[in-house]
Amino acid sequence: MIHARSLRARLLWALGLGLSLLWLLLAIWLHGETRDRLSDMLDHRLAASARMVASLITASGATPKQAVDNPDDMPFQGIACEVSVLRGEILARSAGAPPGELVLPQDGFGERRLDGEAWRIYTITEGDLRVASAERVSGRTRFLHRMAVMLMVTLVAGLLASLALVWWAVGRALRPVSSLHKQLTTRDLEDTRPLTLAPGAGELAPMVASLNHWLAQSGRALTRERELTDNLAHELRTPLAAIRTQLQVARITSGEQAERALAAAEQATVRLGGSLEQLLALAREDRVPGEAPPCPPLAEVAASVLEEFPGQDPRRELAEGGQSAPLAPEGLVRIAMRNVLDNALRHSPRLGVISIGFEERDGLCWLTVADQGPGIPEARQRRVLDRGWHGHDGGHGLGLAIVASIMARTGGRLRLENRPPGGLLVSLGWPPADSD
Repeated sequence: MIHARSLRARLLWALGLGLSLLWLLLAIWLHGETRDRLSDMLDHRLAASARMVASLITASGATPKQAVDNPDDMPFQGIACEVSVLRGEILARSAGAPPGELVLPQDGFGERRLDGEAWRIYTITEGDLRVASAERVSGRTRFLHRMAVMLMVTLVAGLLASLALVWWAVGRALRPVSSLHKQLTTRDLEDTRPLTLAPGAGELAPMVASLNHWLAQSGRALTRERELTDNLAHELRTPLAAIRTQLQVARITSGEQAERALAAAEQATVRLGGSLEQLLALAREDRVPGEAPPCPPLAEVAASVLEEFPGQDPRRELAEGGQSAPLAPEGLVRIAMRNVLDNALRHSPRLGVISIGFEERDGLCWLTVADQGPGIPEARQRRVLDRGWHGHDGGHGLGLAIVASIMARTGGRLRLENRPPGGLLVSLGWPPADSD
C-alpha cells in the first residue's frame, strides 16, 4: 500500500505524470508527422501511377484504347486511371473509375467530387495525351486512421511499459529505505546495534550515520542507567541493613549499649546520605548538557569549593595562580574538584596538610591536589576509578569514578601519582577556554 504522502508515491506521481506528458506530446508530434508523410507517400503513389501509365502507352506504340483495354493491366490496385487527349476526348478508363471526368484542368494534384464521393487526383500531360490517376479520399482517410490507431496503440503500450519500468525502478531504488524501515520496526527498544546500509545507497549514508550515532548515545544512556541502578542497589543495601540492625539493637537494649547502636545508625545514615549525593552527582553528570555558561578561572572555582568543607581537618593550602579558565562546564568542574578534595580529606591524617596548586603544561591548565594519606598502590590505581569499587577503608567507591567520567567527557586528563614523602597527588587538566 502506498500512502499519498509517501516518498514512493511522490516519485511515482512525478515520474508518471512527466512520462505521460512527454509521451502525449510525442504522440501528437508523431501523429502529425506520420499523417503528413503518409499523405505525401500516397500522393507520390498517385503521381507514379499516372507517369507509369503514360510511359506504358508511349512505349507500347499501340493506341491508348488498346493499351488500357484490360483494366487488370493498370498499375497499382485501388487507383483509378483515365487517359484523354488534349481536346477532352476520353480514350480509356480503368475499372472502378467513377463516372465523370477525372482529368484536372491543370497538371498536378487536386480534389474533385464525383458521384457523391471525394477523389484525390493527379494529372500529367505527355504530348497530346493527358493521364489522370485518382484515389478515393475516404480510402486514404481510413488508411491514415488505421495507421494513427496503430501508432496510438504502440505509444500507449510504450507508456504502460515505461510506467511499469518506473514502478519497478522506484521500488528497487527505495529498497534501502524499506530495509531501514524493517530494521527499525522489528528491533527491540534496547537493541542499540548500528543500522546497516544496503550497497548503492550513498544518499542515505548521512541519515544512517546520524541514526547510528543516536543509537550509540541511547546505548550509552541505557548502560549508564543500568549501572546507576546497580550502584543504587549495591550502595544502599549495606547502609540500610546497618541502620535497621542498629535500630533493632537500640529497641531491645538500653543505656550505653542503646546509645552506641543509635550512634552507629547515625553513622550509617551519614554514609547513606554520602552515597546518595554521589549517585545524584553521577546521574547529573550522565545527562546531556545544554548550553553552559563559561567556567570561571580554576583558582576561583577551587576557593568556592573549599568553602563547602568548613571545620574539617586537615589544613588546606591554596597556591597562587590558577587564572586560566578550563574549557568545560562549571558544574562538572566543581563536582570533579569536590570529589578530589573530599577523597583527600578523608584519607589524610588529622594534622596533615592538603596542598592545592595550579600550573600550565602540555597545552592544559592543571589543578593538583596533594594529600599526606597512605596513597594508592599502583596495582589499584586503575580499580579505584571503577564505579562501585570499595577500598579497604569502606569508601563509597564513586568519587574518583565520577571524576574519571567527568574528565573523559570534558576532554580533560586525570593523573594519580603516589608522592615520595607519602600521600597521593591527583592532577586534573583541561584545555584552556581561550584555546578554541
